[in-house]
Amino acid sequence: MLTCMVFTIGRAQAPLEVKNIDLPDMYRQIDEAISQSPRYIADYEEKLRQAKQTLETADDEQRLMQLMEISRMYESFCGDSAQVYTERALELARQGGYNEIEGECMARLAYLCTFLGSQTESLTLLGRMSPHALSSGALVTYYRAYMMVYSNLSSNTQLQQMRQEFGELYACYMDSLLATAPEGSEMYCRHREPQLVGEGRLEEALKMNTQRLNMTTDGSHENAIVCYSRYTIYREMGDMEMAKYWLCRSALDDVRNAVLDQMSLIALAELLETEGDTERASRYISFTWECNRKYSPRMRSWQIAPLLTAIEDSYEAKILHKSRILTIWGGVVSLLSIFFVIVLFCLFRQRKQLKAARQQLEYTNKHLVETNDKLKWMNDWVSKSNAEWQAENKKLKEKIHETNK
Repeated sequence: MLTCMVFTIGRAQAPLEVKNIDLPDMYRQIDEAISQSPRYIADYEEKLRQAKQTLETADDEQRLMQLMEISRMYESFCGDSAQVYTERALELARQGGYNEIEGECMARLAYLCTFLGSQTESLTLLGRMSPHALSSGALVTYYRAYMMVYSNLSSNTQLQQMRQEFGELYACYMDSLLATAPEGSEMYCRHREPQLVGEGRLEEALKMNTQRLNMTTDGSHENAIVCYSRYTIYREMGDMEMAKYWLCRSALDDVRNAVLDQMSLIALAELLETEGDTERASRYISFTWECNRKYSPRMRSWQIAPLLTAIEDSYEAKILHKSRILTIWGGVVSLLSIFFVIVLFCLFRQRKQLKAARQQLEYTNKHLVETNDKLKWMNDWVSKSNAEWQAENKKLKEKIHETNK
């Protein structure tokens, strides 16, 4: 069996070259990782518990930094908790007069609201902020939050004119983010890369993605994010084998890192459904649904629910079809079983008759042998008697001859 092999010459060289792709083995690894998911989640919860313990002995500034760190740890694990710890950090920053950190917390809170389905709250928070008072890092988050708001509003509105207006605002804030984020940084590349794909500059997008991969650690959640982006590039290139490989890598890393905000596995389930692998797609989408219930973002629920329904309906139809086929085959097997029983019964009767005939034949043969022995004895007796008669007859002839003389 072929195995997946990734060759890189140095961690910073590009492009990555993937050979001997074994997708069934990738699916097997994902299935195994899903079965181990409770252990991965328990390990991550232990890390969170240890991080929270440090809050008890930290001073205000350290406590503030730790609250933000815990919020980041929760971002892909439990969106509601990420929001709660960001709010706690925001309150502490206000009380302590940490104005710059306060701006970062507000921008982050607005960003978190976008993918928790709270677009109105996000816009309200952003409207209370002055971009000129924000640090460069907070300003990037500020523009990113605006981008996400208008991207979500554009995707969910049914009005064509509003969709166009939201799309234009999204593009405007995207330009602002790219102008603010340091060129070559992960945040810059993450948002510039989809633009290159949209412009059809796929080789440039792939090169930028490789740079991003070189900035991450294999097996990390950050690596999974970049692998997902690489999947979208290869999908646009039409190389679905490579696309599925990178999508599987992204999904595998997410499961192993206890990521409950599942994007890659959702995309993989949808892809497998289109290819007819309904059973696997059903397992994957069911797992993501359970993850979503723990993560609890409303936006992701709206995304998964239609896909979950479609896959489950398809899977049920497939099961029903198999059930009908099994019913038909069950009937055929039953008929064959009855026929087989009849054949066995007939064979048994014939065997019984043959046994009786064989016994009769053996008896007849035995009787014939006895009769033959008797006939042989009688034949010997007749021959002996005939010989004696001939001898007597000869003697008689001789006496008659002598008498006549």
